[in-house]
Amino acid sequence: MYRSETYLEVRYYETDLMGIVHHSNYIRYFECARHQALVDLGLPICKIEHMGIMMPVVSVECHYKMPATRGDTLKIVSTVNEMPKVKIKIDSTIYNTNGDIICTGSVTLGFIHAENRRPTRVPAFISDLFAPYFK
Repeated sequence: MYRSETYLEVRYYETDLMGIVHHSNYIRYFECARHQALVDLGLPICKIEHMGIMMPVVSVECHYKMPATRGDTLKIVSTVNEMPKVKIKIDSTIYNTNGDIICTGSVTLGFIHAENRRPTRVPAFISDLFAPYFK
């Protein structure tokens, strides 16, 4: 299993007049954490794209438990629980400042060749980085 943690402060514009985070922002939080997880692995998305691979979102799942509010610092734990093959699924759990779970979900991404937009299996340069976490 690969695991990464990201911390984000809830910004004013992400909230409504009651100071509660709008539901659409949790998908953005997943993306920020996914980006950081890849950076932590030594594989920022710009490097993946430079190697000719794109990773489109195939599906998103989000389960809201309680609202995040203005002033919260969110901890987002991202995990990859299965070795990527044709797709990669990144599970996320978001915690508020008090450590309460406010949201869980997952994002599944595919792999395509940038030049022809055709699907491909996980490239070796990606699977090689994940391999040590799945022995």
